[in-house]
Amino acid sequence: MNPDIQQKIIKFETFINDVLKEDLAQLEQKLDSKNADVAEFLQLKTMINTLESNGLDKSGFKTQVDIGQNFFIEAQVPDASTILLDVGLGHYVEFSLNDALAVINVRIKLLEKQIANLRKEIARTNAHIKLILLGIRELEGFDKD
Repeated sequence: MNPDIQQKIIKFETFINDVLKEDLAQLEQKLDSKNADVAEFLQLKTMINTLESNGLDKSGFKTQVDIGQNFFIEAQVPDASTILLDVGLGHYVEFSLNDALAVINVRIKLLEKQIANLRKEIARTNAHIKLILLGIRELEGFDKD
């Protein structure tokens, strides 16, 4: 095999393995994180709807809270008409349940847009990998002629 072509193939393979596959792994990790955030917001939305539909937002309720390593304590929530939401940077804001639902819906839409962008980036990175692999095959084919 021509040494110049062999050196180019090695550079392309190194670029795929060191740069593109690493970028792809980071994008997939971000995508998983965003999907987990959406699932958490959907679960919170369901919980708020359950509180409102059963009238527990005004009358309160009893629950068990996991304090770590499957140790539970009983808790009494006398008034569940407001909720604290994490608005970022460790800051929490108290919202009524209806206002919290509005904020949650906006956050879910934002996360869904971010997920769509991440999926496009993943597709673009996969396309770059495939394109370079086709180029490598073509370079290998030139050497056989």
